[in-house]
Amino acid sequence: MTAVVDGPAAGFEHEALVYRGDDDLLTGLLAFVREGIGLGESVVVALPRPRLDLLGTALEDDAASVKFLDMAEIGRNPAQIIAVWDRLLQESTAAGRRLRGVGEPAFVGRRDVELLECRLHELLLNTAFDGGPSWRLLCPYDEVHLPRPVVRGALRTHPRAGTTAGRRTSPDYAPGEIADLFGAELPRPVDAVLRGSYGDGDVPATRRTVAQFARTVGLPEEKVEVLELAASELATNSIRHGGGTGTVAMWVAPAAAVVEFSDSGLVADPLIGRLMPSVEQEGGRGVFLVNQLCDLVQLRSSERGTTVRITTWL
Repeated sequence: MTAVVDGPAAGFEHEALVYRGDDDLLTGLLAFVREGIGLGESVVVALPRPRLDLLGTALEDDAASVKFLDMAEIGRNPAQIIAVWDRLLQESTAAGRRLRGVGEPAFVGRRDVELLECRLHELLLNTAFDGGPSWRLLCPYDEVHLPRPVVRGALRTHPRAGTTAGRRTSPDYAPGEIADLFGAELPRPVDAVLRGSYGDGDVPATRRTVAQFARTVGLPEEKVEVLELAASELATNSIRHGGGTGTVAMWVAPAAAVVEFSDSGLVADPLIGRLMPSVEQEGGRGVFLVNQLCDLVQLRSSERGTTVRITTWL
């Protein structure tokens, strides 16, 4: 089967490709990637490793014209992916070339909580890049192995969606869901929780408390150090921007250690921490750093306050 591809368009084109099996995936990706190569575009493919190998082999000599990235590495925490695409877009634009990307953040094997963050990530891509330089991003979704709500959700997070037979404007696209997802309360823990509070002058003590919890649950020292740094950044943010005080909660979830920071502040920009802060920008550096270092970061904010939940896999 020959996939239907479209020519260049203005602005940011964000498309979902729903596929069934390896052959169907290759049909869609080979056409999309080779079209970009033929147009002289910068082509970047970010898939989990098995998919990278599959596509690289199928591309044969054309693989030399493609930059391959392992999505399990660059997108370990979905909140760090937008910064990667932003850097690649800046590099391509500076070189005078249009960027064409393939990205599969919601790959098979993700935990349910990660897939939830992938949905928010996909919606925020449109906010981050609409109105900027022209480029295309195609996001594959495995219809066979992913949960059905995840595949259906792709039609709501992408302005364009379809299959290898063709992609078109998605009537289900719902950009308004950003506010719903970003403002939603995270599920409460079912296991025992350790709690504490902090205010001005309490950052060192909060850092020590988090480190003690991390060591108690058996995290390796390098992950303890990451959580210590995250505790410093997030507690400081609460004190400076979240009303001067905050609370910390710690618990063990299945195969994970969770540390959560909450305060009474309101984050107006759901993209906070997802793009590299500019030199003149005030705020956002701490959350950006936490996003780059931690396994999974979930940030939610509404009139009820702000919560940042860090999950570290055991």
